[in-house]
Amino acid sequence: MTEAATVFWHSTDMFKPEPHGKISRGRDRKFESVENAVRFVMESLSDGDRATAIIHTDDRSIHLDDIVAMYDSLKKKNHGA
Repeated sequence: MTEAATVFWHSTDMFKPEPHGKISRGRDRKFESVENAVRFVMESLSDGDRATAIIHTDDRSIHLDDIVAMYDSLKKKNHGA
């Protein structure tokens, strides 16, 4: 979980654009670790944006079901459960 990662997601705002508004192609943000990327997805993105999120590393792609499982594992580890 210490490898660098990039989160990609589409803002749900792009699905209801203003007339003549610019449609976003999506957003991304780089992180020093997969752990930080997982926390960002689960703690910072809205439910709608989170549903479109994916984490990429040099070796793999991590989809939402796995992101949720990783986040649950992190919470348990940090709370001593």
